[in-house]
Amino acid sequence: MKKTALFTLFITLSLAFSSSATISDVIEKAVNDKNRSERDTLRDKKRKPSEVLSLLGVKAGEKIIDLNAGGGYYTDILSRIVGEKGQVITHNSPFVVNRFANFFVGKESGWPKRLASKQWQSNVIPLTEELDTMSYPLPIDRAMMVLFYHDTVWQGVNRKMMNQHLYNALKPGGVFLVVDHSAEQGSNTRDNKTLHRIDKQFVIDEITQAGFILETDSNILSNAKDTRDFNVFRDVKTNRDSTDRFVLKFVKPII
Repeated sequence: MKKTALFTLFITLSLAFSSSATISDVIEKAVNDKNRSERDTLRDKKRKPSEVLSLLGVKAGEKIIDLNAGGGYYTDILSRIVGEKGQVITHNSPFVVNRFANFFVGKESGWPKRLASKQWQSNVIPLTEELDTMSYPLPIDRAMMVLFYHDTVWQGVNRKMMNQHLYNALKPGGVFLVVDHSAEQGSNTRDNKTLHRIDKQFVIDEITQAGFILETDSNILSNAKDTRDFNVFRDVKTNRDSTDRFVLKFVKPII
């Protein structure tokens, strides 16, 4: 069993490494697309979408789900990458849609406006369901959750069910990428609601319990200057995209 698991991980890593150059070209083209909104592109420097999506490994023709996509920053880029033969499921939970409906509607790049756009109509499917009871449009190649895992804790989401449902929905070798604001090491869920942060190890422990393997713990969004003791929405224009953020790539084993 141990030898099989090691061999599976070796194959997964080899495939990811061998295709990284091609993926990078496709992603760079999508990120640099002149049709992206100015509101989004202004955030690129700190959010580093090229690096994040290269780690996700997304390719043309794949089916991707953007979990709790918010206003759709990543959905927009993903739709350009997967192309006509691919599909992006842009998801928001009922809590997010109901609480922030006015926020989305009032924004240039908000979810409803993007859903009505020509670009999104071709390969983007909107989905509004609870994370822990979701019926996934199968099969899924890759999934990502950006800056929201901490919210699932204080919102009372059954994360064991959430992670297991996603695990079951992904193809063997499928990827789950999680990005979130770092809390103090060892703080577990203490700062989830007050500071909107979460302890990285807590996330790793929960997701691997569902059967995922942690393939990469990336520092591409790390910020050593972040003291991790303030609410990420404080001075949102300067701080929200400047926090120390962990980027974790989980893989469903090929059995």
